[in-house]
Amino acid sequence: MKSIAARFLLPFGAVAVIFSTLVFYEVYATTQHIADSMVRQQANMVMEFNMAIRKYVAETIRPAAEKIVGKDEFIPEMMSPAFISRNIFEELQKKFPGYIVRFASDKPRNPANQATPDELSAMEFFRRNPRIVQTIDQIQINGQRYVAQFKARRMTSECLRCHGDPKDAPAALLKRYGATAGFHRQVGDMVGLDVIAIPVEKIAVAIASEMRWKLVVLATWLTFLFGLIIVVFHIVVSRRLVQMARHIRHIANKSEISRMTPQGAKGNDEIDVLGVAFDNLFEQLRAMQASLEQRVTERTADLAKANDGLKQEIEERQRAEEAVRESERRLQATINRAPFGAYFFELQPDGQLVLTGANPAAEKVTRVANQQFFNKTIEDAFPSLKGTEIPDAFRRVAASGEDYQNDQVEWNDEGIHGVFEFHAFQTGPHRMAVFFQDITERKRGEDAVRASLQEKTVLLKEVHHRVKNNLQTVTSLLNLQAVRTKNQTALDTLQETGNRVRSMALLHETLYRSETLGRVNFGNYIENICGHLLRSYGPKAAQIKLESHLEEVSVDLDQAVSCGLIINELVSNALKHAFPDGRAGRIEVELKKTPEQQIVLKVADDGVGIPPGADIHQTGTLGHQLVFMLAEKLHGTVEVIREHGTTFRIMFPSRLS
Repeated sequence: MKSIAARFLLPFGAVAVIFSTLVFYEVYATTQHIADSMVRQQANMVMEFNMAIRKYVAETIRPAAEKIVGKDEFIPEMMSPAFISRNIFEELQKKFPGYIVRFASDKPRNPANQATPDELSAMEFFRRNPRIVQTIDQIQINGQRYVAQFKARRMTSECLRCHGDPKDAPAALLKRYGATAGFHRQVGDMVGLDVIAIPVEKIAVAIASEMRWKLVVLATWLTFLFGLIIVVFHIVVSRRLVQMARHIRHIANKSEISRMTPQGAKGNDEIDVLGVAFDNLFEQLRAMQASLEQRVTERTADLAKANDGLKQEIEERQRAEEAVRESERRLQATINRAPFGAYFFELQPDGQLVLTGANPAAEKVTRVANQQFFNKTIEDAFPSLKGTEIPDAFRRVAASGEDYQNDQVEWNDEGIHGVFEFHAFQTGPHRMAVFFQDITERKRGEDAVRASLQEKTVLLKEVHHRVKNNLQTVTSLLNLQAVRTKNQTALDTLQETGNRVRSMALLHETLYRSETLGRVNFGNYIENICGHLLRSYGPKAAQIKLESHLEEVSVDLDQAVSCGLIINELVSNALKHAFPDGRAGRIEVELKKTPEQQIVLKVADDGVGIPPGADIHQTGTLGHQLVFMLAEKLHGTVEVIREHGTTFRIMFPSRLS
């Protein structure tokens, strides 16, 4: 058993070691980064120093020397930037032997400037990347690691005299180096590198040595800290807890001791407070023990009563279970005698749905023996159902109790062919049953009835179309007769008759275009009639505005004919008589259906109105007689209002729900 000190100090020590390791690694990485940065700065400084020497020789010393010695003379010791720079840094390398400062070329005049493989690789890099002038990298020289800085040297026009065509070069230069090496260059050619290489091995060794010493110091301090923490923890915590545990074990052997903590506990800190709390708990336990026996006696009596009730409940549950079993036997007997097929499935833990039973009628429905399907998964028993929604739907039924019904199942397995109706439901946890029956013949009958109905619908639409055409022919004949008629009264009569025939033709056209032949969208029908009447009366209706407030109300064919004629008569009368002498006005047509299944049709105008004292029922006009006669046919009422013009309000019962 681990002590408290061990449980505390081991995690604390692990955290301290991990934290110290992270800090030490961060210090080491930072030191390496700083050393690398300093080396790169040194390389950059030496490179700048080298470039300054070259620039000074090329721009100051060589022009002055050429004026003194002449253009055909060439003295490398005072006119060649590479020669002077190399000699200066050779003196520098005597003080810093590890440093390398040199000019390297793939075709040098001086063999000492021949490029190494690393330098040739750097030159190739600069040729592939002409925009890059300088780069820095780590290289190996004689097994030693260096930080090397490379600066590309490209041919300029000022350098062509000594590196272009040999005949343009100073004679002394040709005499010393010949006419091949370093010549035949062009502007922009990559001719060489300025290389600065600084060794980093000594720096790395120094850093590693310093880090090892720091690691020893850190380990020493951690060891000292751990020892100090162990001593303090033992004095402050462990020693007192051990004393308290020893006292409690003593109490366990001698029940007459009344205190659970040593006599020295004064309650000054958490451990002493814990001891006092143990004393209080001890007293409470004694009080609880005093009443425990009485509670046990009372509880024993209660348990005896509960036991009697439990026996009675068990007997009742046994009777209920027997009743359930009897009900299941009756249900099974009913299913076995049922005329429809039934399969029983069980959902396995791996998600497979296995067929476990069937009723006798299943063999009659499928004409296949049930025995060959038992203990098979639904996909193995009925391959044609694989890939359909049926297996997954049955699994949902068995898992969640969700019912499933489908009357369009195409079932085509060996010996089973046709359209079947399925009804699946859960019979217990992870169990389900499916009732099915063959409805192939019924579907064939339904398809035949549907085809016959479609054929009759097409024929009926054709009848409406032909009736509409015949009525339009009648309208055209009436219009031709009206053209030949000079009598105005006869002309008006022909126009009214034509409008009535046109209203009936519009009804048949509406039915022809409708998807349902048994009912008419009366609102659209009214809009078509009113539009035709406004066009029919031409200039006379130009100053009259038609306002319609039409709800979507459906009526049967008989009501549509009567209502269409009523609308035709009332709107025609308003157009002819309500606005004499070209007066402007408004005709309002409203259609709505009341909650009491009454259809309200209203035609109102703000014209001159019906003369006072005139009896609308005794008028000699055919139009008004038709309105009242058709309203009576609809079993409706006609209300005439003679305020601010004339309003006809017809109300009749709807025959469609």
